[in-house]
This record gives sequence, structure tokens and C-alpha cells, in this order.
Amino acid sequence: MVDVVIIGGGVIGLSIAREISKSGREIIVLEKNDRAGDATSSRNSGVIHAGIYYPEDFLKSKLCVEGNRLIYEYAKSKKINHKQYGKYIIATKESELSNLEAIFFQGKRNKVEICKVEKEQVLEDNPGLVFHEALYSPSSGVIDVPEYVTALEGDIQHFGGLISLRTSFLSSSIKKNKFVINCKADDFFSIESKCLINCSGLSNEITLKNIENFPIDKIFPNYYAKGHYFKYSGRSPFSNLIYPVSGQHSLGIHVGFDLAGGMRFGPDVEFVDQIDYRFDESLKDKFIDSISLYWPDINPNKLHPDYTGIRPKITKPNESMRDFSIQTSDHHGLKNFINLQGIESPGLTSSLAIGKLVKNLLQKEH
Repeated sequence: MVDVVIIGGGVIGLSIAREISKSGREIIVLEKNDRAGDATSSRNSGVIHAGIYYPEDFLKSKLCVEGNRLIYEYAKSKKINHKQYGKYIIATKESELSNLEAIFFQGKRNKVEICKVEKEQVLEDNPGLVFHEALYSPSSGVIDVPEYVTALEGDIQHFGGLISLRTSFLSSSIKKNKFVINCKADDFFSIESKCLINCSGLSNEITLKNIENFPIDKIFPNYYAKGHYFKYSGRSPFSNLIYPVSGQHSLGIHVGFDLAGGMRFGPDVEFVDQIDYRFDESLKDKFIDSISLYWPDINPNKLHPDYTGIRPKITKPNESMRDFSIQTSDHHGLKNFINLQGIESPGLTSSLAIGKLVKNLLQKEH
């Protein structure tokens, strides 16, 4: 018998596990892959977001703003490779100026440090950029996600928690107010736990359908939003993250960096029916057209395929953005079960704040 079993060993599951194990409770994390953080967590931009874009009453806003502070503190204390690049949000067309203004006021409502800047200031460190107006977010940056995952794993183990890799969750039932969790590693086995937390990301729908007594009407369908990233082999003219005005499901094909200073572009967004990380190289022309709007000097010959990622959205392609879904028994009626769905961007930035929130929610369940 353990105190808590967590389904999913991405940065969300690990952050929750770290927080709960730190409080002295016995936890096991079930991760079906060979490594923790090997799916959504490591197939994104690695960007530390400020919390600008989302409505002020969203968990996405509150947890991102808190998480931004926490992840920088954690990265410094653990000596995780990271850099606070700062980010410019740019309007490449006059028709985008009203959207840029809306982003500015949303950032202010979210109590995020954001300011309007003169063109000359932007171009000083980002020559060749073409735009009408820009906003500056100083607290945006990049973190080395594999190093972050390793640090979280180390903390969990230090506090006595267990991460069980190559272990698939199969089903759970309830007996005498305890969860009986059926798993498969080399063999089939069961674990008894007082509490259960689901943060299985891309597998959420399947997971929830195999949890006894979980109401079907509380399961959000997963919509797989695939994104491609291209790397640039030439020297970067940019010193900051560059984000065009965002679309409905994306923050645009933006300029990002790895921690060695290498420049990459992406992601685009394409809704797909299944998890498939193959790279569609025919998208290169679309990327060049989009990037050329703000960087006409791009050399297409230096743009090369890098990697893809898939986000677990609970928002349909034609639907307005939903918030993170973090459900307790107040929502679904299942005591001592916390269910997380739709933890996409800014999930990485929010992860440590989500860990604290879920720990507190679990304490209220008792």
C-alpha cells in the first residue's frame, strides 16, 4: 500500500510527485516510456513563458505567472542550463495592431511585466527584423528540459519516491476505499494506493475510460495538435525570442533557441488523428513564407528539419481556447482522485506551480 500513485512521468507528473514526496508521503510514478519526460515534455520549444496571453481568471494565467518565478528559482538552485532571453511580440501587418494592443492589456491584467518598445530598441539586438510595432516581455526564456526532468527525478528519489519506467497503467478499481491499480511492466501486477492522480497527457482518454466509476461525461476528448520545428544552420541575427501575433491555437511560427544559441523556428499547428512524430518536409515552403513576413533575409537553404511534437488539446480545432482542466471529487465524485486534462502550453512553465496546487487539492480530499 502506498499513499499516492501518479499516472504519467512527464514534467507535470514529476512536479506533482516531487511536491507530494517532499511532504513525506509515499508515491509511485507510472511511466510507460523508457525515460521520463519523453513525450510532450521534451517535444516543445523549451520556452519559459511569462503568462501574457490567457484570460486573467484562467488557471493558465495564474499558474504560468507563478510557475515562471518558480522555474527560474529552481533552475538556478539546481544549476539547470537556462537563459532569460526576453521576448518581443511583433505585429507584421497593420491589421494585427489591434491584436497586439489586446495582448498588451491582457498581460497587464495578468500582472505580467510587459511594455511597448520603439523599433530602434528591437532592431539594436535583432537586425533585419521587419514589423510595425512590438511588445517586450523580459521574463521569457528557455530551459534545458532534459536537465529539468533529471533534476525532478533526483528530488523525487531523494524524498523517497519511486519512478517506475516502462510501466503501463491498465486499469483501476476501488476496494474498501482504496485504489487497486493494475499495471504491466515485464509482467502484470497490481498496486494498492490511498490516492490516484492522472496526468497521462496524450493517453488521457484511454486512461480515464479504464478508471472504475469515473463518469464518462467528465472525459474531455483529446485533440492531437502536431507541431513541426525547423532549425537554422546559419548564424542567428537575433538575440531575443521573436513571436508574431498569435493565432487561435498557436503562438505563431516563432524564433526560438537551444541553449547553445542555435536558432529554430516553430511550431506550426496541424490537428492529426493519431500520435505520429514523422516529419513532413513539404512544410518547408509554408515555414519560409511565414518567417519571411518578419525576416525577409532568411536563406531557405539553411532551414532544415529538426523535430516534431504533439500537444494534448481539449479544444476542438474550431473552438475557442479552454483552460487547463484540474478536477477533484467536487467535479467527478471520485474521492481521492485528481484528474488533469489539457495540460498543454504553458504546462512546462506552470509545472512547479501545478505541483503545489495538486498537493493542496489532495490534502483537501481527506
